[in-house]
Amino acid sequence: DLFFFYSGGAAAADDEDGDNEGDADCSSAASEDWFLQARLAAVKWILETRGCFGFGHRTAYLAIAYFDRFFLRRRVDRAAMPWAARLLSVACVSVAAKMEEYCAPALSELDAGGGYEFCSASVRRMELLVLSTLGWRMAAVTPFDYLPCFSSRLDRHDGRGGGGHDPARVALKSIGFIFATAEAGSVLDYRPSTVAAAAILAASYGALLTKEALESKMDNLSPSCPIEKEHVHACYSMMVGDLRNRKSNGKRSLPCSDSNEVATSTYDSVLVDDVADTAAFMAAVSEMNKRIRLEPPGIH
Repeated sequence: DLFFFYSGGAAAADDEDGDNEGDADCSSAASEDWFLQARLAAVKWILETRGCFGFGHRTAYLAIAYFDRFFLRRRVDRAAMPWAARLLSVACVSVAAKMEEYCAPALSELDAGGGYEFCSASVRRMELLVLSTLGWRMAAVTPFDYLPCFSSRLDRHDGRGGGGHDPARVALKSIGFIFATAEAGSVLDYRPSTVAAAAILAASYGALLTKEALESKMDNLSPSCPIEKEHVHACYSMMVGDLRNRKSNGKRSLPCSDSNEVATSTYDSVLVDDVADTAAFMAAVSEMNKRIRLEPPGIH
């Protein structure tokens, strides 16, 4: 059942030094409505599965990244896309869980949903296809690797966890923005550090930052790690722009820093019962703050 996938050329790398160039046919297909709909359904399933099994945020994000990287190297017949995308998403979640979780679920435990049923042998074959297609490069940098550092720096310069907001709440909002961006388009569109910076700023200040104010915040957020401010501004604008659009259309919105509501959308499951992940995040921020206090003045 995997003969529907065709080789499509060189893929994008998902680390901070990689490029985002793929095969022209694959790139053009990725902009088609039928592909975008199939991808959105796959991402929703990945996030729902993350909530069902209690996986970490990195696990879900890696699964989405595997999905996007795969389609930079391979293309699929349109007629096969709905079930092929779901089979691929099941395989990506399984591989990501094996990379990140202490105990990955058996293949038989992963419910494909949507009326799809895949035997373990088919999922296993797809796992191998994913691994070979991605060159067995499964470890990756994600926005979650940057959140504790960026949050700590905002806390250091602004006080009380970024603009007077509860750091735990800012963390949850940032996570919501990250996954909302992953729903909206390929996670390879922006570098992980760019997404993390934009998410922290959007979660802390909502839609209040002008371009000049954002660039000023970036000087404090990333003094030693060069991040393209233009890219951060574009990603931030997309996040808060989607927030405005959802509000104006009366739809359920992204998390807003001046609202008492957390993110509500497809990624509701991402923010529910995340006490352990949030606690780990806050521990990382606390440890980062301790390191900063121990550093001699003027050394960052």
